[in-house]
Amino acid sequence: MERPLTELFRATTAKTVADFCLEMYRGMGLLDGMEVVRSSDPTIRRRACSVDDFFVDVPYSGEIVRARAREGRLELHAGGDAFVSVPAIPVTREQISPARDTRLRWMQSVLHCTHYVTGAGEQAYLRPEEAPGITYVARDEIDRSDEAYTDLPA
Repeated sequence: MERPLTELFRATTAKTVADFCLEMYRGMGLLDGMEVVRSSDPTIRRRACSVDDFFVDVPYSGEIVRARAREGRLELHAGGDAFVSVPAIPVTREQISPARDTRLRWMQSVLHCTHYVTGAGEQAYLRPEEAPGITYVARDEIDRSDEAYTDLPA
């Protein structure tokens, strides 16, 4: 990496990986001219279309968790075929996040994007017919992803 990027990396602080990446991308100028929205923003969630396959942000054991809505129940995945039931509560649109197969239609109902960058995994399940008018751009394959880390001296 060039020194300015190393310095940007060192200077970037954030509480979450998503925030860190956004700060880095902004610092690199990659987001200039783009509007960045978060799917967790209540305004975005209220404007999105209804979907029948989704997760719900609910309080559980002292924190907010994202439980899967299934057949009128809320469940947390506990690994393998195991699930933990979460007490059902009344759900509002502000708590809903789409599941994998409904995410594209849900997102497009709010954003009306023209381009979508997809990874190899997404290409296998996205349904372009649900969101016509989008140009899909395949993301470059990540070589040696097991080496995608840094150990910069403090």
